[in-house]
Amino acid sequence: MEILKVKGGFQETLDSLEKAIQENNLKIVSRINAQENLAKANLKVEGNYIFEVFRPDLAYKLFKLNIKAGIVPPLRIYVFQKDNETFVEYCKPSDILNKWGAEEIGRELDEMFENIFKRIDVIERNSFSFP
Repeated sequence: MEILKVKGGFQETLDSLEKAIQENNLKIVSRINAQENLAKANLKVEGNYIFEVFRPDLAYKLFKLNIKAGIVPPLRIYVFQKDNETFVEYCKPSDILNKWGAEEIGRELDEMFENIFKRIDVIERNSFSFP
C-alpha cells in the first residue's frame, strides 16, 4: 500500500489524476464520490473520492491467465482529505497481481501507475503492507 501526501488541493489532484490516467492508456471504469454520497445522508466528510481503473485488453489477458483473478480488476486510486491536506492511496498493481501469477501484467501496470503519480506534486511517500 502506498500513501502519497500531495501539495495540490483536493480538486486539483482529482483533475490531474483524471488526465494522467487517460494519458497513460487506462480507462476509468467508475468513480465513487463518497463525500457527495454521504452528503445525501446528511453526513459530512472532507474530500473522499475513488477512481477505479483498468484496461480491457489487460483484463482479457488476466482472465485468460487465471479466470479466478477476475476478482482483481478494476484497481483503485483513493484520493482523500484529512485536516485539509490531500492524500492519494493505492496498492501497487504488482503486489496484487503477482499473487495470481500475473507478474507481467503487474509490472506493466506498475509502470503506468508510476507515470500517473509523476503528474501530481508528491511531498511525502509512505509504504506499508498488510500482514
